[in-house]
Amino acid sequence: MSAEQQDADRFAVDGVRPERVVRPESVAELREIVREAAASESPLIPWGGGTQMGFGNLAGPTALALDLTGLNQVVDYEPDDLTIGIQAGATVGAANELLGQNGQFLPAEAADPARATLGGVFATGIAGPRRFGFGSPRDMVLGISLVLPDGTLARGGGKVVKNVSGFDLMRLNYGALGSLGIIVQLNLKVLPAARAQRTVLARYADLAPALEAAMRVRESTLGPTAITLVDAGAARAAELGDAAWTLALRCEAPPEAVTRQADRVREEVASGALDSAVLEDAATQPTWLALNGALSAEPARAWMNVRLGVTPSQAAVALEACGAAAIATGLALERTADLGSGLIYARLNGTNGMLLGAWRGLAHVGSHRSLLSAPPAVKAETDVFGARNEGFPLMEALKEQFDPGRIFNRGRFIGRL
Repeated sequence: MSAEQQDADRFAVDGVRPERVVRPESVAELREIVREAAASESPLIPWGGGTQMGFGNLAGPTALALDLTGLNQVVDYEPDDLTIGIQAGATVGAANELLGQNGQFLPAEAADPARATLGGVFATGIAGPRRFGFGSPRDMVLGISLVLPDGTLARGGGKVVKNVSGFDLMRLNYGALGSLGIIVQLNLKVLPAARAQRTVLARYADLAPALEAAMRVRESTLGPTAITLVDAGAARAAELGDAAWTLALRCEAPPEAVTRQADRVREEVASGALDSAVLEDAATQPTWLALNGALSAEPARAWMNVRLGVTPSQAAVALEACGAAAIATGLALERTADLGSGLIYARLNGTNGMLLGAWRGLAHVGSHRSLLSAPPAVKAETDVFGARNEGFPLMEALKEQFDPGRIFNRGRFIGRL
């Protein structure tokens, strides 16, 4: 097999192989590639680390896969100002390794931060449980640069030379899958890193006391940065035991303060628990990295990952509905509830027909739903973004405004735009 064929296989999305793969090493080179693709009406798909390429509807024939990992340079870093300008192909892990040298960090999370790029995290809008304490990736962005179909380099927000008048490019492109433009740089605000961390774990035999404990802490002044509840399947995957329900709460503060905070959180969640414990600093990072496996949006063949948006009062109903859908269709199930952010992730394993039945069974659960990953045969029968909302005509108009030739991620965004 030739190198070109190997590249095409590696950059296939849901079985759709690109005609060729290009890896620009500069923004100028990327602009020329995009300009030529638009002129020849050649659809292209932007790629970062590939960790979230399962998110999106089925792609049509694709001429180019754009490997953006070569655009990974730090453009401007001002530690004293708590800001960094960095190209979108830089990984979450690499960015935090650099920031850590100055006691700073980005609270961006991914299932695989060593591979996930900052541009990919922003383009997919998949945020982790630290969103509760620090906000979403969108909240970190001060400015953005992106390449439009005619090769124009558009800029929006702070630390820029030229803005595109009339549009909030940061909000428009957050979660848009690169369907409006190819993100090449993000200007981000960074945060001082906590000098110590703890994780409080509490295990329960039943869902009700686990949710009650989580809500007590959520509504208190105790200030954890993440609150996540997992069922037995997800707990086993994260190596947290096999209790029916396990509650994990993340505490980040100066050393003395974090010890007091974790002890108080543990006291708050102990009622109704089978047992509880506090994990020290060294165990906290790997524990949450394992829990963030629920964010995975890798292309899938035999499983799907459903994301549901819920209010606190809906959490029990949504979790039980996921369980009922799995039982009704005979699927294996892992449930993770990001109770700080109001998101529930359900990973289900089974045949295509079983998966599609479970997805349809969740049609009326929560305020919104999406498939982060699913086999191509399941995607062929549904829109992975769920029902179209009232804002869809506006999204169509924006697509027409920014990408009238529909060369960016053709067919993969909401409503198959």
